[in-house]
Amino acid sequence: MIVDTHTHVVAVDRTRWPLNPAGVGSDWFERDPVPVEDLARVTAEAGVGAVVLVQAYGAYTFDNAYVVDAAAHDLTRLVSIGIIDAEAPDAIETLRGLAARPGFTGIRLFPLADPSGPQPEWLDDRRTFPVWEACAELGLRIVVCMLPPNFGRLRRVLDEFPDQAVVLDHCGFADVSGGPPFGGAAELFACAEHANLHLKVTSGVLEAAEAGGHDPRDLVDRLVTEFGADRMVWGTDYPQTRDRSYADLVALGRHACSRLAPSDADLVLGGTALRLWPELAGSRETAP
Repeated sequence: MIVDTHTHVVAVDRTRWPLNPAGVGSDWFERDPVPVEDLARVTAEAGVGAVVLVQAYGAYTFDNAYVVDAAAHDLTRLVSIGIIDAEAPDAIETLRGLAARPGFTGIRLFPLADPSGPQPEWLDDRRTFPVWEACAELGLRIVVCMLPPNFGRLRRVLDEFPDQAVVLDHCGFADVSGGPPFGGAAELFACAEHANLHLKVTSGVLEAAEAGGHDPRDLVDRLVTEFGADRMVWGTDYPQTRDRSYADLVALGRHACSRLAPSDADLVLGGTALRLWPELAGSRETAP
């Protein structure tokens, strides 16, 4: 079964779910909002059996109301990941409130700023460790969205919490251009020694790998060699990535895994996700 681990939803009803934009990046959520009803339809039509809804920081920052409500649209196929301010005094209280909501499965830490400037440095700050400890207590997953300057901090916090399942959004935006041997991604490959780290290989990563006429299968093959297919998940980043149809984004993911052994391709496209998000196991019964 295929599982899309990286999608975003944006409500059309902005009275009930007002935007709270971060003021950075593109305005994709203004131009092409995709409510959960539309996302559920387009994913099912493309043969995707289950979906992880990831809080869209650009659209809502720390207001998780819509992503949490959206998961309740179909708890057999959808789960949610929210974003909290890990440095806020009420971070643990906010986390516990979210954890009580149906379909809520984890948080997305967002130590990411404009790529042209310095990046936040709090990822391995011990003052934020209570958030990690609360996630462990509550059985929540942690998703990290960051840029390459934070790879060192990521490795340090992985050392601190070796039993916490962590998923790295967009492969940490490592430089995967230029084809094999992907020398610009050395810091990403160095993270492979941390067994609790999982890679999220999204459409933007695959498109960066194929830029200049290269084959994204080369990157996926290398990532499987370094990390193992059982530590990799796939996602479209739809609708933020919308340079092609949703069905074509799924086709890109399938192509990128097409040289793998069938068992490894199954893990990357869905099996690893079902282990990380067992809440979606029931979706097997209704998968297209």
